[in-house]
Amino acid sequence: MITPQINSQTVCPFCELGRLIQQEKSCRDYLSGEDFFLLTCSNCHSSFTFLNQTAQNKNYYGNKYYNSKRGKFLPFFEKIFRFNHRVNAKFLKRNFSSKTILEVGCGRGYLLRELKKTGSDVYCLESPSAADWILNNKDIKVISSSDNLDNSWPFKSEYFDLVIFWHVLEHLCNPIESIDQATRCLKSGGIICVSVPNIASLQAKLNLPTWFHLDVPRHLHHFSKQGIISLFESRGYLITMVKAGDRMQNFFGWLQSIANLFTPKNTNSLFRFLQGGKPLKSARKLSLLIQILTVWLWFPLGVLGFILEEIFHNYGSITIYAKKV
Repeated sequence: MITPQINSQTVCPFCELGRLIQQEKSCRDYLSGEDFFLLTCSNCHSSFTFLNQTAQNKNYYGNKYYNSKRGKFLPFFEKIFRFNHRVNAKFLKRNFSSKTILEVGCGRGYLLRELKKTGSDVYCLESPSAADWILNNKDIKVISSSDNLDNSWPFKSEYFDLVIFWHVLEHLCNPIESIDQATRCLKSGGIICVSVPNIASLQAKLNLPTWFHLDVPRHLHHFSKQGIISLFESRGYLITMVKAGDRMQNFFGWLQSIANLFTPKNTNSLFRFLQGGKPLKSARKLSLLIQILTVWLWFPLGVLGFILEEIFHNYGSITIYAKKV
């Protein structure tokens, strides 16, 4: 659930300059079919999902979102998913050579498994409400926090060389408290790596309510590049690098977002097709058929959008590296 103090006209907690203004258009959750409104900062353009009391007490995850413990996607696409994590792990090891690594919300642990192979001592911090197959990962050390990922973490101060939030920060109720906890656990000179969707990106501006990476209400916070940088700089961090997030995700973000324009009330059918299992069963067959039949339109447009994104460096997801000084 979103932090209680977030409401219309609240000062943005990220840049601490703009005020939050409610968007006129609602955004629909592709799984529950419920509509949600965003509050957007007038300065940094970061946004926040507004949840009423009823929505705060609901669980919007489950098997329709995670799929099964065997994988998030069908076997072929799961291999591509794992390959991306190997690429990301090699980049992290090549640039930072960290001995002790913490990932917050590691999911299936693909990234940490690859980092463990390089000789790093790896840990994962997970919510106690996570699925058993996440908490009982035999390959990595999964630590369950006593309450949630925002409160006091069960680690020594200045213990880790690298803390990773890989498409997790946007899910947390209080990302600022989580960053403060990460700061406590991070060594001086250590790095925080954060990858998040970029709500100020070209693909988000195409049509925000049908943007693939919006994912309300699971994404409670929607960062802009300006907003995420302001948040870390206000805490004394030095931003050492800002780069495109996972380019496979960015490319697919264009494809699915444009395909969603043909079925605006029933989105992400193509994504659920690639997942198979319960996510596919939850997709409306007519919407899936329309998205498949219109591939000749949205695929070339998606390729064009991705090329423009690369040219203008306005990526659908971004990764920042911030150094504790």
